[in-house]
Amino acid sequence: MSIVTKRGDDGETDLWFADRVPKHHPQVEAYGAVYEAQAALGLARATAPEWLKPGILQIQKDLFTASSELATLRGKAARLKERVGPERVAWAEGEIARYESVIKLTDWTLSGESAGGAALDLALTILRRAERWAVRLRDEGFVENPDLLVYLNRLSDLLFLMARAVDRGIVVGGQVG
Repeated sequence: MSIVTKRGDDGETDLWFADRVPKHHPQVEAYGAVYEAQAALGLARATAPEWLKPGILQIQKDLFTASSELATLRGKAARLKERVGPERVAWAEGEIARYESVIKLTDWTLSGESAGGAALDLALTILRRAERWAVRLRDEGFVENPDLLVYLNRLSDLLFLMARAVDRGIVVGGQVG
């Protein structure tokens, strides 16, 4: 079976549950930015120290769930098997606290101190774009799950701290998942 379906040749694409929208639709922009962030996180994971890889992988999995929500037309999100919930927000906040317990931010940091940190910073900036699109979708009634927006916002903070840990060679121990 080929991956070539020709269904996008007319400038439209499929969302979940067989809905079709133009490829320039805000939902496509939002889940596309999430997908870009996942790819940047793949680069970050490939270059990250071993202790950090499970945390990055968890975020990539969570972003897959987030992109599913963003690719579902209003009123149909309840049909999804998984959604970003308060437990994912709590996880991100716990991770942020864990990183903040060992990383002291005393001045502004420029990206590029390490390849892994730079890849995490790239993922962070792409994720911020996805968050802006998700806010637009919320304002237009397409995103009904407030936890999704909170989670995307927390992830940006977490990725910033992860990048600083990699740049500074700080190992942050503890549980991930």
